[in-house]
Amino acid sequence: MSHNPSSPTAFRTDIQGLRAIAVLAVMLFHYNPAWLPGGFVGVDVFLVISGYLIVRILLQKKAQPGYRLAATLRYFYIGRIKRIAPAYFAMLVLVSLLAAVLLLPQDLGVYKKGLNQAAWFHSNSYFAGFGDYFAPASHEQPLLHTWSLAVEIQFYLLAPLLVLLLPTKSLKWVLGVLLVGFTLLAQYRLSVQGIQQATYYSLYARLPEFFAGGLVAVYMHSFRGGQRSWLAGVGLVLVLAAAAAQPRLGPFPGLPALLPVAGAALILLHPAQGLVLRLLGNRPMAWVGELSYSLYLWHWPVLALLRYYAGEQVLDIPFSLLFIILTLLLATASFYTVEAPLRARRTGARQAVGYGLLACAALATAPSMARINQALSPPPLPIEYQRYADPATICHGQIVDDCLKGDLNSDKEVLVLGDSHAAMLNLFFDQLGKELGFKARIITASSCVTIPGFDYQRIAEWAHEACLKQIEQAQQALNKSPIVFIAASWNWQLESTAFQQALEHFLQQQDKVGKKIYLMPQEPLLARNPLRAQRFVQLGLPTNIVVNPQYQQANHWLAQCAQRHTNALLLDFGNTKVFAQAPFAAGQLLYSDEHHLNEVGARAYAQAARATFTKVLR
Repeated sequence: MSHNPSSPTAFRTDIQGLRAIAVLAVMLFHYNPAWLPGGFVGVDVFLVISGYLIVRILLQKKAQPGYRLAATLRYFYIGRIKRIAPAYFAMLVLVSLLAAVLLLPQDLGVYKKGLNQAAWFHSNSYFAGFGDYFAPASHEQPLLHTWSLAVEIQFYLLAPLLVLLLPTKSLKWVLGVLLVGFTLLAQYRLSVQGIQQATYYSLYARLPEFFAGGLVAVYMHSFRGGQRSWLAGVGLVLVLAAAAAQPRLGPFPGLPALLPVAGAALILLHPAQGLVLRLLGNRPMAWVGELSYSLYLWHWPVLALLRYYAGEQVLDIPFSLLFIILTLLLATASFYTVEAPLRARRTGARQAVGYGLLACAALATAPSMARINQALSPPPLPIEYQRYADPATICHGQIVDDCLKGDLNSDKEVLVLGDSHAAMLNLFFDQLGKELGFKARIITASSCVTIPGFDYQRIAEWAHEACLKQIEQAQQALNKSPIVFIAASWNWQLESTAFQQALEHFLQQQDKVGKKIYLMPQEPLLARNPLRAQRFVQLGLPTNIVVNPQYQQANHWLAQCAQRHTNALLLDFGNTKVFAQAPFAAGQLLYSDEHHLNEVGARAYAQAARATFTKVLR
């Protein structure tokens, strides 16, 4: 380490410690968000460090005698490729092979879309618009973390243009203006336009982090001395405070991102000494900081695939230990066999070809994945076991024809509202309607209970527009139907106090006009996806499907709610035996995932509910 920590060429262990804090915060947040709610700001700390180092490198090259633009660009991009690409593409290849083994064919199809974007460092745009209710959840997407690396690569394309083409004296003003401008743009998109998912993953919303680091580099390049090491302690406090409290400060990034950004910038600008240096610069922290890139690369795929297998976002102790062990093994192997050796060598034509072959291997993995997946997959179940209805024929998120099921010639019409748990009852009401002589108009949307006042803001952004349109259609249909059935993923929906209030208000309004409301109970929940379980059994992995009792608590709340309203009733199918051996009945699989019935299940459920519906509709 250099004797002068303020020197622009000095190796600084406090920066390694800052990297360690950043990666540990991200890993802790990813493992269990409740433990460190703002741990995601570790990514922003990384971006500040990256902006600082990149601008510093470019300024040093620019100031050297004999500086040439073409040679500097060549040096810069080769260095960045060596730093990022080898370990990154090695991760893509290995994770893709594991995904081909573990994932269901339809889930592998979703993974391949992300892989095709990640291989070109474009996954931030892909995940900005990602939204598929029946795709694996975000915490089960093995390449979700690649969005930040995509943002970094995109910054690398921009940085040399700014630093090398602009006069150094004016650079600080340009970076300052851009920092303020893009921060305000992100804040406007978040707070005024309400565009959160797309903003979170965008390059423009993260450019302020890079520019903040770049400003530090410009200042330290032009000015020596005057550093106040105590400000590094202030910076550390700001970073830690952001990691603990960030979600309370509003939508992120935007203005709330300035807290961790300022903290990281203070540490970079005022090299740590004394106690802060001992905290950041000790050997364990320096080692974790050195390993930080590999830890970031590997921790998320390991976590996502373990969650996919376990069927739980929060892992139990055995899976948690496995997560720690596998992450450390893969990260250390990646660092010592790929990162460190390549970083220490000069890059010649042979190595450049090797990088290209590694990138090609990642891309070539995609078509071979399907063959591996097919060879390891059990014979596919018929389509009626994999879905609850043909999505092209039901009014789920869109209006298709007249949305009617059952006996279309009947004068008796009922209305069915709700989320996908109502959509999965299309065949249920179709069968009962034909048997009992009524027709059902079924209007549903993903994650959205289609009643007036539904708090749609809490569901995924991609579902907002369809939710609002379906609620509007449902309001029009309410005037025509004297009887309304509501079905939903009650255990999830009732977690929202705003939804509870909206449901109570809706029932009060219907009491006033004498409309009969029947609440459909929630079917038993499974602790594990049965289709996944079938695949894991085929692979020889231990699996066990049990019923999750949370649905009973939701039904209890619904029963109490119905008692408070004159015209509301919770239907009771408790005497039926159709779910006694869930997820099977008479040897047939009734579920398509942990909480949705398949077509076979919807029809079996209808048969079991026939007696109750005969009484209700007579």
